[in-house]
Amino acid sequence: MSEPREPRKQISPDNWEKFLQEFSARNTNRRARFNIFFSSGKTVEEAEEGHFKSVALDKNGNKTQVIVKRTDQTSENEETMTDTIERVRGITAQIDTDGSEDILEITDEKNTLFSLRFESKVDGAS
Repeated sequence: MSEPREPRKQISPDNWEKFLQEFSARNTNRRARFNIFFSSGKTVEEAEEGHFKSVALDKNGNKTQVIVKRTDQTSENEETMTDTIERVRGITAQIDTDGSEDILEITDEKNTLFSLRFESKVDGAS
C-alpha cells in the first residue's frame, strides 16, 4: 500500500530553478489558465485557456521573476502568450489524486497569488 500524497508541495527557493525546469518537461502542452487572487480579496479568472509550453526562473539582481509561456492554438496562427510575474517570493504545486500536478501557485511580494490551473489528467476539468 502506498503512502498518501500531500495535496500541496511548497518548493524551497534553492530548488525553484530545477523544479520549474522539471515541471515544464512534465506538463508541456497541457491546457492551462490563470486565476489571480489579490490581497484585497479581488479575483480575476482568465477567460481563455492556453497550452502550456514552459515556466522558467529569471534572477535579475535581487528581482526574482517567473516567466510562463503558453500558446493560443484556437486560430490558424499559433500565438505565444508570455506572462512575467515579478518579485516572486513563493512557489507551490498542488497535486491531483493521481499524483500529477494540477495547479502551480506563484506568490509575489505584494501577496498576489497567481494560480495556473491545468486540465486535470483525472477528470479533464481545468
